[in-house]
Amino acid sequence: MRLVDCDVAVVGGGPAGSSAARAAAAAGAHVILLEEHPVIGSPVFCAEGLSLNGIKDAGLEPIAPLVAQKITKARVFAPNRNYIDLTSDNWVGYALNRQFFDKAIGDLAVKAGAELMTDTKVSGVFRENGKVAGVVAEHGGEQVKVKAKVTIGADGYWSIVRRSAGMERWYPDVVTCAQYQLGGLHLDDPSTNEFYVGTCYAPGGYAWVFPKNGETANVGLGVRNIHTEPAINYLRTFLDSDPRFDGAKVLRRNGGVTPVSGMLDKIVDDNLMLVGDAAGQLVPMTGAGIHSGIEAGKMAGREAVDAIVGEDTSAERLNLYRVKFEKYWGKRIRDSRKIVEMLDKFSDDDLNTLSTVITNDEILSLANGQNTNRTVAKICARSPGKIMKLMAAYLK
Repeated sequence: MRLVDCDVAVVGGGPAGSSAARAAAAAGAHVILLEEHPVIGSPVFCAEGLSLNGIKDAGLEPIAPLVAQKITKARVFAPNRNYIDLTSDNWVGYALNRQFFDKAIGDLAVKAGAELMTDTKVSGVFRENGKVAGVVAEHGGEQVKVKAKVTIGADGYWSIVRRSAGMERWYPDVVTCAQYQLGGLHLDDPSTNEFYVGTCYAPGGYAWVFPKNGETANVGLGVRNIHTEPAINYLRTFLDSDPRFDGAKVLRRNGGVTPVSGMLDKIVDDNLMLVGDAAGQLVPMTGAGIHSGIEAGKMAGREAVDAIVGEDTSAERLNLYRVKFEKYWGKRIRDSRKIVEMLDKFSDDDLNTLSTVITNDEILSLANGQNTNRTVAKICARSPGKIMKLMAAYLK
């Protein structure tokens, strides 16, 4: 077995992992970024939406081929098909081309000095003196032991790093997703993302139509808790209900699992950190995790180097990464999770009623986990009795 030494080993070349590798390499560390697939960014398992701020925080600009479509409005449909249009003066979004976007972040990591090893499948961590000392992987048909002072697990919701290190095996709550990329469409406004809420569309989750241009869109949904069929069955029903999709060509089929229970209690250990989906760092109301993963990766990469320089890579020292993440993203994730739990008590009729009293800005606040207490209180003050009662429980 070949032995390779480095300061920081990052497992997973998605936005979180590449951002961690870039930050650590830019700070002077010898970084090895291990990616399972031949090329970072493929295959794609994502609805591919991201804000302009998320793109810029990744160190990139919203230019082709990284992005496919500028998004200026979101349209949220209640179960009865009434809708609210959401716009904001300080928000612009984009439909990404994830295969190019992810690769571009990986390229930035390599430019900063990280060593990229593709076609490298990690089988688990290994320990020395009872502590994680790196990972074992297969690369080019040979077994490789990558020894590192700090290992960063950025290998997704089913993280082999997390599980082999004896941390949480699974999440209390997940969304199961199914998606088609459809071509041959005739969309009236490709600058509008559509969201459909209610059990009639996607029990426990929501359905989406994210245009990539006037002829192509990612159309999918996620289900959780109360669904009685696989996600793909609900997606087929949703497609059949909308004449826009009649005769559309399926360009790509994909799906996945989105953790929505919030950040895991334990995301650091001696010599080890988790970032992104591996740590449950997604906003539960939307399932969005690209932006938060990028920021988590940057924080983890910097803290890893500071800890190495200070010759203290204990869990206590590395936990400073979590403390910094908590200040903004951690609170958003927790508050968003509380909104999910509140809305779980709403029937489709309740959601129809809510759609008549909630405003543009209030939906954005709840979806993003921002100013949630104040927002819920404002909605309660003008809601009919049952809605007021359902929402008041959030404020206790």
